[in-house]
Amino acid sequence: MSKVGISATIILAIGSLFVAGCATKGYVRKSVEPVDQKVDQVDQASQKRDASQAADLTKTNQVIDEDEKKLDATSEIARTADSTSKGAMSKADQNAKDVSGLRTNLQDVVANIDDYKPVNQDVVHFKVNQNKLTKDEKAKLDEVATQAAALPRYFITVAGYTDQTGDVAYNDQLSRERANQVISYLVGTHDIPVYRIHMIGLGEQKLIDEGKGRKAREESRRAEITIYSAKPLSASSTTGN
Repeated sequence: MSKVGISATIILAIGSLFVAGCATKGYVRKSVEPVDQKVDQVDQASQKRDASQAADLTKTNQVIDEDEKKLDATSEIARTADSTSKGAMSKADQNAKDVSGLRTNLQDVVANIDDYKPVNQDVVHFKVNQNKLTKDEKAKLDEVATQAAALPRYFITVAGYTDQTGDVAYNDQLSRERANQVISYLVGTHDIPVYRIHMIGLGEQKLIDEGKGRKAREESRRAEITIYSAKPLSASSTTGN
């Protein structure tokens, strides 16, 4: 074979290899590109999924925080309600004891009621349409309290009155207010037990001299305070038969 032929053969071989190499690279590129695209798509989907999961986790944590706050608030309300309930129960128990003691004292007052006799009566007077006690009237009540405190067994009645002028219903209310003023002073100032005092308002009933004249009307605007007392109970009467 001549040198020219050999050279041509070599060139042809090299060209074939070059063409084959190019063809192989093109094939590889075409095969790899779809894979790369798929990988990118999977990566993007994974990133979106991770972001969504992170957002859901944040929202869940917020909900949990809110629930914990609500639970804490509910627990505090429950503790407050429990404390209030216990306080109310304690107050109710104390009230029951007070009522029981008051009932016992009332029973002591009215026991053998026929044994009680009036030992003193005082009268305080009021101005027209008023229920306020003057300094002089309070001084009279001071004497009433002193006398009652010296008695072993006693109770006090307070009857309020008005004159005949004015509306009957108004006079009834005013008479009760006058009696209440007397009771408030005896209880508040002298610690007379309230269960030892009995009150009634009689309005314009039992007028002084039937209310004739200014002086009679002044005398009718009054409250009568009567002390009833009985001898101390003997040992046999307190133990029963």
